[in-house]
Amino acid sequence: MATKLSTASGDGLAAGSGGSALLPKSISSEIWKDATAKSIIPTLATSKPMILGENTFPILTKRPAASIVGENENKPDSDLQVGSKTVKPIKAVVGLEFSMEAIMTNPAGVLGLMEEEMGGALARQIDLAILHYRQASNGAALTQGHEYLSQTTNVVALDTPPAANLGGIDKLLWDGYGLVVNGSDGDFTGFAMDPRLVYTLATARDVNGRRLHPELTMVNQGLTNFEGQPTAISKGVSGQVDSSVDTGIRAIGGDWDSLKFGYVLQIGVKKIEYGDPFGNGDLQRRNAVAYLAEVIFGWAIRDLSRFTKYTVDLDGGSGEGGE
Repeated sequence: MATKLSTASGDGLAAGSGGSALLPKSISSEIWKDATAKSIIPTLATSKPMILGENTFPILTKRPAASIVGENENKPDSDLQVGSKTVKPIKAVVGLEFSMEAIMTNPAGVLGLMEEEMGGALARQIDLAILHYRQASNGAALTQGHEYLSQTTNVVALDTPPAANLGGIDKLLWDGYGLVVNGSDGDFTGFAMDPRLVYTLATARDVNGRRLHPELTMVNQGLTNFEGQPTAISKGVSGQVDSSVDTGIRAIGGDWDSLKFGYVLQIGVKKIEYGDPFGNGDLQRRNAVAYLAEVIFGWAIRDLSRFTKYTVDLDGGSGEGGE
């Protein structure tokens, strides 16, 4: 999707609230930015090389088993069975378009943000596709037919946790752990959490009013471990990024080794001075320049039963799993 930026139009670089006061006055070099959702998938899953077209991941479905045999007894054979998952990569693109006048005025070095912001947009789209199968630009469901993590039927509701003396919110997290290790052959190797769940954990207390997790502090914003499990924190877990709305999911946990993803092609920000890359008309004719970043990526999930989603009811109740 292209974003046309110019000094003359209402959607120009200085079109935000108060932006008209930026030009032609002296401009601060500091730029306010909202925090963006951090990338989840590369943190918890290992990237694998992929190619264009079909990528097949072999799956060991039955392991060979050894036997004890006595003296002079026949040695039994065993079985080894291998299945597969096949996935076709998809492409994510982000594009920006500027008039030459906008580039020349360039308030407060706004163009310097471009590479970081375009890369962040692609990272959020990758997470949103694999977690929720949504499009970041408009929140719509994707249609290519891939599996995605929030399809798991293992669900733990966080709205009405057990009493604190029965384990509270911690008991519910362990319940999700149990759904994975008791219901599949997978291990539980980590959590992806929404920051609103981190708040619930940090404020959970026992019957004596003592915090259950004093190790969680406001200084420790970059939580990377919870109860010994690798943990990544992002609002992308809930689906609430860019134009995508909240799904009510506050965590997804499970066997992240059962998720295989990888990049076929990564194109950093490239400048385009000719042609019509976004359907807005010829760049040279309009004295404009475009910038484009794209990535082709794919993923496969061995078994959705190896994951659990932790949810809240967005339509009723307190919503974030208080005690």
